[in-house]
Amino acid sequence: RRNGVLQTVMRCLLDDASLDMRHWGEAISYANHIINRTWSSVIDQTPYFMIYGHKPDISHLQTFGSYAMVNIPKQQRSQKGGPTARRLIFVGIDTASKCSRFMDSSHKVVLSRSAVFEEGADWCRIHSNDTGVY
Repeated sequence: RRNGVLQTVMRCLLDDASLDMRHWGEAISYANHIINRTWSSVIDQTPYFMIYGHKPDISHLQTFGSYAMVNIPKQQRSQKGGPTARRLIFVGIDTASKCSRFMDSSHKVVLSRSAVFEEGADWCRIHSNDTGVY
């Protein structure tokens, strides 16, 4: 049952973000993260609460596939006066480092704690600016 729910949520995340199945790993990981923080009538609480004994913090949850302006660290900036942020797509949470996971137009994953989210913008439009730099 749990795997069926995970697959259903994964498909919905990918469909809503207009991403194809090659991103299933990111989607299923985020689906699991969400489901562990969602009320379960079977156990009459969230799985997170059952394991840790306190309510989960869900303030970090964002819409899978939403745009974000992600800070470019100073040591990675190409020139003085150049861009300070890139427009990337949110694809989940890295639980080990407590960073958000983002993907650029070449499908490279970037971890960052510094981002401003643009809820409601479609992933399809990221290809209108191939550099993804602003």
